[in-house]
Amino acid sequence: MREKWIRGSRNLAALAAAAAVLAACGGGASSSTTSGASGELDSTAVLRVTASAPTRNLDPHLQTSYGGWGYLTPVFDRLTVVDGEGDLQPGLAESWEFAPDGSYLELKLREGVTFHDGAPFDAAAVAANIQRGKTMEGSTVVAALKNITNVEVVDDHTVRLQLAPGTGVELPGVFSSNVGMMVSPKAIAAGADLRNNPGQAGSGAYVVTAYVPEESVTLARAEGTNWDPEAGKVAGIEFKWVADASTRLNGIKTGATDLSWVSSANEVVEAASLSKSGTFDVTEVPFRNVLGLYMRPQGDLAKPEIRQAVASAIDPAAIGALFSDTCTPNRQLYPAGSWSADESYQYPYQFDLEKAKSLVQAAGGAKVTLTFAAGTNTEKPANVIQSTLSQAGIDAELNPVPNTQNEPRYIAGDFQSMVANSFSPKVDPAETVNYFLNGSYGLANGNAQIKELAAKAANPTLSEEERAPLYNQIWDLTLKEAMFVPICNQTNATVSTTKVVGTEDMPWVNLGIFDVRHVGMTK
Repeated sequence: MREKWIRGSRNLAALAAAAAVLAACGGGASSSTTSGASGELDSTAVLRVTASAPTRNLDPHLQTSYGGWGYLTPVFDRLTVVDGEGDLQPGLAESWEFAPDGSYLELKLREGVTFHDGAPFDAAAVAANIQRGKTMEGSTVVAALKNITNVEVVDDHTVRLQLAPGTGVELPGVFSSNVGMMVSPKAIAAGADLRNNPGQAGSGAYVVTAYVPEESVTLARAEGTNWDPEAGKVAGIEFKWVADASTRLNGIKTGATDLSWVSSANEVVEAASLSKSGTFDVTEVPFRNVLGLYMRPQGDLAKPEIRQAVASAIDPAAIGALFSDTCTPNRQLYPAGSWSADESYQYPYQFDLEKAKSLVQAAGGAKVTLTFAAGTNTEKPANVIQSTLSQAGIDAELNPVPNTQNEPRYIAGDFQSMVANSFSPKVDPAETVNYFLNGSYGLANGNAQIKELAAKAANPTLSEEERAPLYNQIWDLTLKEAMFVPICNQTNATVSTTKVVGTEDMPWVNLGIFDVRHVGMTK
């Protein structure tokens, strides 16, 4: 079963009633080879998980990239969540709707939820969290909350978020991320530093018992009643950061790890082969993320014709071959089937080496630097792109950097371009525009028409059908700016022992991250 909870025009009572069946919702795997783990759940088990992205701190409002979210979901409950297909579902907020004039977003909150420190979850707690996110020093969620002008506590379980005119349509989706993770108001009032020790500040099924930044997080099941009956199935969870995909896969093979993910072509193929033995479960999903090339208007890339030449010199088929055809060519920003995607869209810079050469010659040559995360699955694509750019007459220099540095430093403006798979279409396209187009990545390149269309499309009084053509225009104008070249969608494989259950419809796997709060193990 799937329910979409994006538009606020639905009846609140119906939304609340449907929340009771949340546990049955899910899906999203494109292919799955599993042995069908069965048997009695082992509530004493400890789930050992390895992940490709590190966790730099444990404060929801200080996350610098989404790679750290998965470590936090078992500890901090969110106002909304997404299912395995990326569709919005209730969390701590059982339902929500916008005012008829779009002036506020009203949330109906789940009753009977208590933080680990005994504080109740209520409307006042939501207000305290929003205030913290907007004002705390170093907060990384300020931009996500900027359209909330005031928080009105209607009653203990109803809160109204007053909105700047014509804004806020993305908030239900935003609240499914770290932005919607709720911290105990007691911890907030005490000014608790959650970065290394969240203590009792969450309301999830688990608490943190040990933490080594950029290395490991250890969780234990929280004492007391957990509001979510699908969470807390194991006694503890041990997360470890292991950057190398083959090492993560070897951990599963040797029994050192229970659950992990691989997306490098060799490991995806090997995992599929291993699953045939019946010893391992493997579920493959296409990434929602788009592997592509980001560019900034720096140096020769400040010239539109050079960016167009770069875009025209990239061959998705050649990149796909690197991944044994596990990276499906994609020249759009949103995946097919999304309501804001244009099914008839034609990318303006198809692979055309002669056109690229002509543009470069007319510009008198060009030199660019291609940054990529060393040792990741973007290294080989970067080398292929360097080769084809050279054929087009562009002097392309490779710039390998540690995986922990590439995204933060690109956002900071340190790099001219970057090969990455981090373009991640958000639950609501308004958030995608705010973050990738007009925000940190600057893909709109200051285009005034994009800004005008984005303001119209973000109006919460409009339906999806009314917003969709506006976003179709926005995506087209953005890709014509050639600040981002979409190439393909890789495949992500969830690999586990046969004792692990609850992985087939795991949220966020199509983003390259994970939400393991509902995962269990059998005896």
